[in-house]
Amino acid sequence: MMQLRPRWLACSLGVMLALGGARPTQAGEIKSAAASRTAEPAFAYPNRPDELEDRVLDIFEAKCAFAGCHAGTAAPQGLDLTEQGFKASLLSVKSSGLPKFMRVKPGDAGNSYLMGKLRGSASIKGERMPKGAAPLSAEEIKTIESWINSLASDIKIEAPQREYAQAFYGWSLANLPTAEPVEKGAFMYRIAHRFKATVDQGFDQLFGLDGGAFMMTQLAFPLTNDFSLNLARSGLNATFEIGGKWRLLREKTDGSMPVSAALYAGVDWATLKGIPDPANPAAGNLSRTDGERFAIFGQVPITKQFGSRVSAAVVPGILLNGNVTVDGEDPLVTIGLGGKFAFNQKYALFSEIVPIVSGDETALTVGGTRFDGGKQIFNDTFVAGLEIKAGGHVFHLFVTNSGGNTTNQYLSGGNLDFADGDFRLGFNIYRILNYPF
Repeated sequence: MMQLRPRWLACSLGVMLALGGARPTQAGEIKSAAASRTAEPAFAYPNRPDELEDRVLDIFEAKCAFAGCHAGTAAPQGLDLTEQGFKASLLSVKSSGLPKFMRVKPGDAGNSYLMGKLRGSASIKGERMPKGAAPLSAEEIKTIESWINSLASDIKIEAPQREYAQAFYGWSLANLPTAEPVEKGAFMYRIAHRFKATVDQGFDQLFGLDGGAFMMTQLAFPLTNDFSLNLARSGLNATFEIGGKWRLLREKTDGSMPVSAALYAGVDWATLKGIPDPANPAAGNLSRTDGERFAIFGQVPITKQFGSRVSAAVVPGILLNGNVTVDGEDPLVTIGLGGKFAFNQKYALFSEIVPIVSGDETALTVGGTRFDGGKQIFNDTFVAGLEIKAGGHVFHLFVTNSGGNTTNQYLSGGNLDFADGDFRLGFNIYRILNYPF
């Protein structure tokens, strides 16, 4: 068995291969590099194609075919190096960065994009791969080379039939949770911004970008492939969110399980000093750990993928003790609705709305409650935007009527009327990362 190196270093192999980071100037230059290494490796057993394939899979699984890297339906550039997908991702597939070269040219390792990068050919642009790590061993390189040369030049590979569907890539839409946890072997980092000022501030205020932002950072760690813990912090009221997501159902491509579903539950803890005790303002401020500071929430995201382009989500939820300024407020009951239309693997449009079924009279809306003629005006949180998937990142760029980031904040509605053209800009950045050990 080969010596295994840290996965986070070797993951760059698959990334650079997919992006076309190596740029041989002509096919012959790569071929000449391979020709200088014509001696066949000494294997402990015959070089039958199936045995070579098993050894290549060992290399891929050790270096890159794991959560957060090149595995599954969300693999960067569609380069899935798992056992189910590596052939369809590599064989006779053009490099996304340099379409004139194939990632792997069956039967011809010398003209395969992969080999030029692994060997560190003089014609490539950039560093030899794996970037930042020791090169693959001579045996590993020879194994991959021999496997490529053993393939028939006219080999036909059908796309694998995946067992599970994935309606949404990220931990959430702009706000609403999806049914997707973080799989073991990686963790999720998210940055969320909701700009305070509205777009109609015009160019002088850069359409609201100069007005500051409500910000949140978030981490999610998997305990199993179906259960993840989450910790987030928002600057608004110095709020911490502590929660867990448990996937209950997982949609299958054959229709035997038609939807994915999860339970997301936790607490939002407002830790800001100087919040008066709503039950007795004369008594002073709430202590840091007073029960009034803890909002309790539960949501059940149910998602469904329709074909390869359309996905939908229904997310019923409940919020208890959501207004830190009111004693004994009503429970807030919501039914979130979300959808996505994908143009391709990289770009999609999405939208979500979070109608409040009951409890809005005592909700604490970020930005303050609006009144018209002495009557309270309430707006459900609404978002519409663009999703961009690039490598291990998911970006959300959108417009919204709410400044909330934590569950308590966005469930409590928006302070702008989207129908009147009042909205602010916002964005999320999600990154799936591997542990550096």
